[in-house]
Amino acid sequence: MFGQPDCTAGNGVMPMQLNVARLCLDCEEIHDAQRCPVCASETFGYLTRWVPRIEPRATPRPAARPLVVPTTVQRIVFGGGVISLLAYGWMRWSKRARNHVEVMSFRKAGELR
Repeated sequence: MFGQPDCTAGNGVMPMQLNVARLCLDCEEIHDAQRCPVCASETFGYLTRWVPRIEPRATPRPAARPLVVPTTVQRIVFGGGVISLLAYGWMRWSKRARNHVEVMSFRKAGELR
């Protein structure tokens, strides 16, 4: 089943598996050899780059896990934590800005311009 088939198609062409099929980038011939049989070029791209392989799975995919929806209490606690963190950062910034203004005003208090 997975080896080379002994029969040819009705037009005398041997079938080939998709995972070994190569497309010659010079003459656009599909082949499975290291060199193109038409132009002897070694520049090729695997056909699976453009044509996806569809394989039957031996085992079915596991069911997707349901999304975890937070409860109302969890939302309140998380939201309160975020708001508290923002308030703390704003307090620290305003305190540093106030100290900076005081230091700068103290330094330039004696200067006349």
